[in-house]
Amino acid sequence: MNSFFKNALLFTIPLLLVFIAIECFYRYVPNNYSYKNKQIQTQYGNIETLVFGDSHAFYGIDPKGFDRPTFNISNVSQSIYFDKLLFEKHVDSFPKLKNIILTVAYTTLSEVDDKLDLKWRKYFYKNHMGLTIPLISKYDLKQHSLALVHKLSKTIKYVRDYFKNGTLVTSDTHGFITTNLVENSTKDLDGFAKRVTINHEDGLLDFTQNTKRIQEIIKQCQSRDINVYLVSLPVNYRYVNLVNSKKVAKIYDTADALALGNSNTTYINLFEDNRFDDSDFFDANHLNVKGAKKCTVILNQIIQ
Repeated sequence: MNSFFKNALLFTIPLLLVFIAIECFYRYVPNNYSYKNKQIQTQYGNIETLVFGDSHAFYGIDPKGFDRPTFNISNVSQSIYFDKLLFEKHVDSFPKLKNIILTVAYTTLSEVDDKLDLKWRKYFYKNHMGLTIPLISKYDLKQHSLALVHKLSKTIKYVRDYFKNGTLVTSDTHGFITTNLVENSTKDLDGFAKRVTINHEDGLLDFTQNTKRIQEIIKQCQSRDINVYLVSLPVNYRYVNLVNSKKVAKIYDTADALALGNSNTTYINLFEDNRFDDSDFFDANHLNVKGAKKCTVILNQIIQ
């Protein structure tokens, strides 16, 4: 029996140490969630424009290009669900906030709350950005242990990336992506457009829930004298040609209706803007740093 317990301990202790190491890695190594949460709090007193959205905003809107102090709190795959939670957490901490930008991408209005690529992210929003997430059950152990969130193979990739780059953070102090270089732009835009549009097509045209969330944000902004800019960022024409044209038209109509129905709201539609060509894109639906600079100049001229 003693031999059994000794062998069990010899097997269990290394696993426990690995588990603790993984937990510490996810808790204490800075990532985009923890970094942006820290940076936004240090800039509460200065920020006049706040940018929300998914990777399109992260890649495409550079706060440094605005005349007014701006922070970009967008993140990869960040939905309106999380935009609203972040807005409500932080809005009353900005004494000078005058504008918010809400990006409206092809997937934004039809996106479901707990889709596959958001399932793991909600635990990081909770633990690193201090959000209360109604989606997370009180019995969900992953909210208490980030080591349980990812498969070991994914964790190994993150660890390798950390040792290779010295950081997991890909955001500057203003919230803009730091790895979005022109030379990293996708060469095969045709192939990428085909792949990504298949991935983005959810077949959904029910915008009710997310439109309601945007309206609730707009209403809260009205009571605080804050302007809301709904922005559909540029995508490559290859992407436009492959997505559902009926859905695109409904997105435009919905955003236009929100702008027409609220005096503090403006819709800026750059989705098919022909001022952007292949040289402005990181891939078929994200701007590169050159395109982001061009896009930010346009937005700044409207918002200033």
